[in-house]
Amino acid sequence: QSLRKIGVTADFYNIDYFRPKHEEVKSYFGENRFDIVGISAVVSTAYAYTKYLASLIRAVSPHTITILGGNLAASAEILLRKTEVDFCVAGDGELIIQDLVMALQEQSWSYEEIQSIPGLCFLDDVGRFHFTGYGTPPTGDAIDWPDYSLFEADGSLSQFIADTPDFLVEYGVEFPEAMREKRAATVITTKGCVSRCTFCHRWEKGYRMRPTDQIVTHLQYLKDRYDVAFLSIGDENFGSNRKLTHELVEALGEMGFLWRASGVRARTVDLETLKYWKANGCLAVFFGIESGSQQMLDVMEKNTTVQMNVDALKWTYEAGLFTVVQLVLGMPGETDETIKETTEFLTAVSHSRFSLCFHAPGSSRQQPEC
Repeated sequence: QSLRKIGVTADFYNIDYFRPKHEEVKSYFGENRFDIVGISAVVSTAYAYTKYLASLIRAVSPHTITILGGNLAASAEILLRKTEVDFCVAGDGELIIQDLVMALQEQSWSYEEIQSIPGLCFLDDVGRFHFTGYGTPPTGDAIDWPDYSLFEADGSLSQFIADTPDFLVEYGVEFPEAMREKRAATVITTKGCVSRCTFCHRWEKGYRMRPTDQIVTHLQYLKDRYDVAFLSIGDENFGSNRKLTHELVEALGEMGFLWRASGVRARTVDLETLKYWKANGCLAVFFGIESGSQQMLDVMEKNTTVQMNVDALKWTYEAGLFTVVQLVLGMPGETDETIKETTEFLTAVSHSRFSLCFHAPGSSRQQPEC
């Protein structure tokens, strides 16, 4: 979408959805021989495929420049030295990719010119690693909504706009027969986070929430265009701006959505808040609980306490909401004793209604082992 804004022709190849076989991928890049390919890779589990894909592109289209973005770019120097990736984007890529592509379109581009573009990592002609510093991220009201026509065109819309979600059964939700044919969508209402946990990848500082009226306009579009009635709010940090969140929750209730929120910080909720969310269509909230050991929470710099975690889960149960206890195990400093403290914590809160998800340090909550 960002490239199309500046008049650059760009195609979208949804490998994550279609899972094409090797020969299909080889044929696609061999036939198209793009000038530039951008790879989005969420976490370290994507490293092996990213290395394979960049190598394949280099083999079938030697002059293609490969750019990698997403959280995997936190390991930029490893990627640049061990794979065929040419550039890594550090931070929100919407603006960075525009500047980089405009520079690379010039046949006589040089690394000296690239050095002036913030948000990039690369190796120069003699193999020296460069990081050009962080750029200015888009403000909350400048963040684009997805152009769903891209997904309609290639047949992958169901990855983003799905039929009535199975999680409703898991949550024990009863809803009118008329809603059974409605659809579900994932929406992102904020970017960034108010914290900097030590296990987490974090680009720029700052927490940006879209204006409520913009969110409501987008939700109305989803409702009218795709018959969406169920929402998964996929924010990393939902609810930290209490005033705007209250406004949004009220709007969700007025619009008749059923919804769930991920990335909620335990210290930002109370029973009254959770009951208000419940009254306005909320079905579930997912917290970054991480550990039942105060020692490990301090190592993680969570700026929270075990008691805050206990309270959040207790209040979630009392508000009639479903949750998932997400844990990070194996951080530096983890011991048998701290793991025992976590198991005792789970026992203490086990009257609540929850599932368990475990994450290795550096992994993403997009792909938990439940």
